[in-house]
Amino acid sequence: MTEEGVEKEKMHMKTCIAVDIGGTKMLIAEVREDGSIINIKRFPTGKISKEETIEKLIAGIREYEEEIGWENKSRPKQIGVGVNGLIDPVKGIWKKIKPEESEVALTKCIEQEFGVKCYIDNDVKATVIAENKFGAGQNCRDMIYINMGTGLAAGIIANKKLIRGTDGFAGEIGYMNFTGGEGERVELMSSGMGIEYQVKKLIDKYPDSMLKAKAEEYVSGQDLFEAANKGDELAKHVLDELIKMSGLMISNLTCVLSPEIVILGGGLITNGFLFQKIIDAVMPKAKQHLEKGIVLTGLDPAYAGLMGAAAIGLGYQQEYF
Repeated sequence: MTEEGVEKEKMHMKTCIAVDIGGTKMLIAEVREDGSIINIKRFPTGKISKEETIEKLIAGIREYEEEIGWENKSRPKQIGVGVNGLIDPVKGIWKKIKPEESEVALTKCIEQEFGVKCYIDNDVKATVIAENKFGAGQNCRDMIYINMGTGLAAGIIANKKLIRGTDGFAGEIGYMNFTGGEGERVELMSSGMGIEYQVKKLIDKYPDSMLKAKAEEYVSGQDLFEAANKGDELAKHVLDELIKMSGLMISNLTCVLSPEIVILGGGLITNGFLFQKIIDAVMPKAKQHLEKGIVLTGLDPAYAGLMGAAAIGLGYQQEYF
């Protein structure tokens, strides 16, 4: 088929509105059923309430519609929204995480506003569906997607179904503890927040560390990697613990779930610095049972969450219940 023919074929594909709500930004896009992004717009958010987030979401879709418009001139019939925290995807409820928070009937709000079908899910659970449909996990019946970003969480597909657990908490691997209860949970060792936490916690023991100035503000993964490469003892210690705990985490998950493949994604991992180091830290016995190995995400790291929102917006979520 000619390039022109391919483009014409794409014009007739079903599309959806995809909304990825992160901690500091919201991405809104129109995405085709093959996973290709037509247009995308970014909106800053910051730390706001669920209610304020919904207001921004509605205003953002309106703004996208006015400024960019839709491929086939009419609004897509489905919207997919990926958010953090606990979700009831069947009832469309964004559940509370802290006791003082309120639950929000997110899909009802969106459907009443735009008159189209809305699907929601936890962002990491949505992303594992996208990995299975468009990314490195295509054609896999059993797989684990681990997002190592600001926090740490996993999406688990077993026998082609997404594991959610009783209340949606399944996959919150950041709360696991491998220290006999005497140390921090895994998230405070193997994530962006963990790096910052560990550096600030230990900085007084390493007064000559080049991370001392950073510790007073924000310590990023890149800061840690650069300092470790220059021989900084604090950075090397934090990095060694991060790698050890990540390897142990993957080893244990593999022993429990026996997936075909483990996919690593998230801002902390996708620059490649940690990838092979973590693989080397996984127990050989566990690795030999990973038929397709440990691989980096097959999605564009900048838009992995957005592709998750698109996967559920396109209706693929229904296949994994």
